[in-house]
Amino acid sequence: MTSVVAICNRALDMLGAEPVTSLADNAKAARLCARNFEPVRDAVLRAYPWNAAIRRAMLAALAELPPWGYARQFQLPEGPAPEPCLRLLAIDGETDFGLRYKIEGRRVLTDEPAPLNILYIARIDDPAQLDPMLHDVIATRLAADLSYGLTASATLGQALMEIYQAKLAEARATDAQEGSADDIVAGWPMGGRR
Repeated sequence: MTSVVAICNRALDMLGAEPVTSLADNAKAARLCARNFEPVRDAVLRAYPWNAAIRRAMLAALAELPPWGYARQFQLPEGPAPEPCLRLLAIDGETDFGLRYKIEGRRVLTDEPAPLNILYIARIDDPAQLDPMLHDVIATRLAADLSYGLTASATLGQALMEIYQAKLAEARATDAQEGSADDIVAGWPMGGRR
């Protein structure tokens, strides 16, 4: 089973740094991993609609109406169940976003009726729920972000960003193959309104 510490140690391996046993350790590497892991994980998850992070939710309309411009507003999932929303992918199955809406803060403003059915990228806190290729992508991006802080080498950071881009492309290609053709719209695994 993969843990946050295991992913961080993979990143540290890429940097030639000593592994950590806990992110609460007082070592510089542990402190940097603790400070950077979640933002890096969220950025990687937000960057692409990974199958492991896609969630569906039905949102109830909030009693408070928008002051102007839209008829209703809905609170995006904030967790723990359903998991917090990192990025909205579709509303009512419309992947081309032909619907009129706007995200303001953590709310969706729209004229659509309640409940609002959404497809979104969720923040996944448990690495065991993520694909092994995604673990590697997160570890590589983390290594790139930590490289200067641990090695003072900008060249290493640039090289790791290139490796990250290659691993990201490979993981995206594999992830995109896990779904039927009618659920792939512009390379994103989600179905349109039927």
